Amino acid sequence: MENSSLPTVVWENITPAAQTASTESDNLSHYIVQFRDYVLKVVYIMIGTLGVVDNTFVFIVFFLFIKISEKV
Repeated sequence: MENSSLPTVVWENITPAAQTASTESDNLSHYIVQFRDYVLKVVYIMIGTLGVVDNTFVFIVFFLFIKISEKV
């Protein structure tokens, strides 16, 4: 079962298939959609990695706080 909310599926539903436009503009729009999907994946990976690093830093600070408070 396909997810109908994917950007490429939505783009295919917006652009009518019966329209006889030049293939060059179709190729360009397809390339732009593929490039946008690639950029979104890179941005999502960067945000996810930053979130994991941030949470790891919080755990380290919390662990060090417990260790320091035990000494005091």
